[in-house]
Amino acid sequence: MDEKNPTYPLLEKVKLSLRLDDDEDDTLVTSLIRAAQKDIKSQIGEQIKGFFDNNDVFDAAVILEVTHLYNHRDAVSDQQTYEVPMALYSLINSMKDDYRYQLEKQNNTAE
Repeated sequence: MDEKNPTYPLLEKVKLSLRLDDDEDDTLVTSLIRAAQKDIKSQIGEQIKGFFDNNDVFDAAVILEVTHLYNHRDAVSDQQTYEVPMALYSLINSMKDDYRYQLEKQNNTAE
């Protein structure tokens, strides 16, 4: 396992969530972490430097989304679809509120 990998701390948390004991799926899980991070950031915004650093709500949302993606990764088109857990939307909305507040505060300070 590469501890220099920026997804490493989250990788360990996701593996705990998924109850994965070995490194067999680390490449897949790391890819899913990056996809979830990109997805969540695109829903919130990236104008505030460091907003996502050490953000427990962001980490929880990433873990929840990756767990969902991993558990429902079958590529069969006639399979039942699975909705994303409502908790993910709640976490994203919470971050959006905090992001807007911080962005407004940042803009008022710049004036």
